[in-house]
Amino acid sequence: MGYPERADRRSRHQSADPLRLRAVQSPIRRFRTTSAALLIPAAVVSTACNLRISTDVEAKDTWTRSYPITAAGSLSISNGNGRITIDATDIQTIEVTAERIVRAGTEEVANAQLKLWDIQEQVSADSVSLDSFTRGLTARPSRNAHYTVRVPRGLAVTLKSSNGDVTVTGLTGAFSASASNGKIVGNDLHGSAQASTTNGVIHLTMAAISEGGVSAQTTNGQVIVTLPRSANANLTARVTNGAISHENLDVQVVEESRRRFDGRLGTGGPTVRVETTNGEVRLVGR
Repeated sequence: MGYPERADRRSRHQSADPLRLRAVQSPIRRFRTTSAALLIPAAVVSTACNLRISTDVEAKDTWTRSYPITAAGSLSISNGNGRITIDATDIQTIEVTAERIVRAGTEEVANAQLKLWDIQEQVSADSVSLDSFTRGLTARPSRNAHYTVRVPRGLAVTLKSSNGDVTVTGLTGAFSASASNGKIVGNDLHGSAQASTTNGVIHLTMAAISEGGVSAQTTNGQVIVTLPRSANANLTARVTNGAISHENLDVQVVEESRRRFDGRLGTGGPTVRVETTNGEVRLVGR
């Protein structure tokens, strides 16, 4: 008849000394209190890290230049934040309009920083180079330079942008553009074309394919290259996460899989290489 004795043992165990229970629970309470105390400065630090200096006040101006240039000349523009738009026309000069915008916490700071912002120029008879990265600024306000440029059609154009879209129309000379974050668009291009960006769409429409070929590469984004159906070219496309398609083109397929495509237009010729890591690749005939 040991059952009553077992019940008695459980009863004695459950009715343990309240002081002992408090002694056991006390470190737990201290741990919770200490943890809560540690969270308070962490929250303060986190809040401080997320503080942003106000940039509600804006100062801006318009920077203009005109440069005579030889027919086989070149233009290069390096820009930090802001879009670049290039239109090729039947002129013999490079005509530049740059809207410069600085945002800061006060009007005084915004105007002072705008005056310090110098666009660097290197000019010769056959070359123009512009650099609008913010050298000379003593503070770190928000700043953007938006370029609108007219150039001779046959000019060789090289563009670099950290954050901003690039659009070029009508060039028959060589075209090269690179961006960290931004879309690159080339319309009615007759010369060679090279475009690369980290985050952004690339869309090139080729009116012809020159000996320099075409290269379009992005890490995160869609790549579309439109080609003349009558062109002679070798086609290469690569994708890591995405899809490859070709449409309205009379292509002789050399190799084709989900991630790779190699083919030939007409008799073959200059290389058209298109590549993205995360996105879609499209080759389209016109």
